Amino acid sequence: MSNGDEDVDLVLGALECYERAVHRVAQDFARRGAVIQPVGVYLDALDALHVCFGRRGQTQEGILGSLRPTRDLELAIVEMADLLQEKEFDEGDITWPGCLPGHAHPPTATLSGGVACWQCPRSHESVFLIG
Repeated sequence: MSNGDEDVDLVLGALECYERAVHRVAQDFARRGAVIQPVGVYLDALDALHVCFGRRGQTQEGILGSLRPTRDLELAIVEMADLLQEKEFDEGDITWPGCLPGHAHPPTATLSGGVACWQCPRSHESVFLIG
C-alpha cells in the first residue's frame, strides 16, 4: 500500500470515528445546558476534518476545525468537546460546563484512564465523563 493510500485510510477512518463521537458529545453538551451543539463532521477538499455545529433553538449551522485525525473514539470525543467548549466560551459562558464546587474556572476535556472526561485543571480530578 502506498503512503497516499495510508493517508486516505487514516482520514476516512478518522471521519467515521468523529461521526460516532458526535452523538456522545451532543448528549453531553445538551445535558449540561450548552448553547452550542455538534451536528456532524465535514471532510473538506483538502482532507481536513471539521465539526459542524448549531446553536440551541436555531437552524443555522457553522463549521469549526480542524480536528486531528484519530481512530480512537475516546480521543475523538476529547478533541471535539475541547473545540466546541471554546465556541461555548465565545457565546459568553466562560466557565462551561462547570468545575468542582467553589472553582471559578472551567474543566478541560481530557483522557483519563483511556476514557473521555472533564477534568479540573488544578487538581486533575475527573469532574465527570463526557457523554
